[in-house]
Amino acid sequence: MKSAIRLFTIFIISVYSLNSQSQSLDFGIKAGINYASISEINADGRLGFTGGAFVGARFNTFALQTEFLFSQQGGRFEGSDIETDYALVPLILKLHFLRIFNLQVGPQFSYLIDGSDILESEKLDVSGAAGLGLSLGSGLRVDARYNFGFSDAFKGASGNNRFISLAMGYSFL
Repeated sequence: MKSAIRLFTIFIISVYSLNSQSQSLDFGIKAGINYASISEINADGRLGFTGGAFVGARFNTFALQTEFLFSQQGGRFEGSDIETDYALVPLILKLHFLRIFNLQVGPQFSYLIDGSDILESEKLDVSGAAGLGLSLGSGLRVDARYNFGFSDAFKGASGNNRFISLAMGYSFL
């Protein structure tokens, strides 16, 4: 019985060490554009900038990545611009397939940096992100995501932030 426990322990340690060796770290920068709008408000969208840094770890088919991004969001409502700028922290789970593609999904936490004068914005925003990524080789990548808000973006008014982003990135590792 003791030898079975030792063999099992050695097996677990071996699997763990192989798994940790198959892990690869990822660190880089990304920049792109957003097309943002506000749900439940009949508003036109706003085209804006997004960009920042990312760090992640890949475990064979799966990867976990967090990002620190700046994002311009908002829209145009009744002839007035609603411009909101956020600091975003998405926590993205990636599923890699066909060597160059990955599916992305995860929560996103946002903090308002600069808000609109028209409506009073909430400081914190919680949303979800889903998308598709493409690894182009030599550290280059492209991400396309749809972000949908779970919390109201403005005080006293219903409406969630939502936006589509297209970004190009470069991984240093």
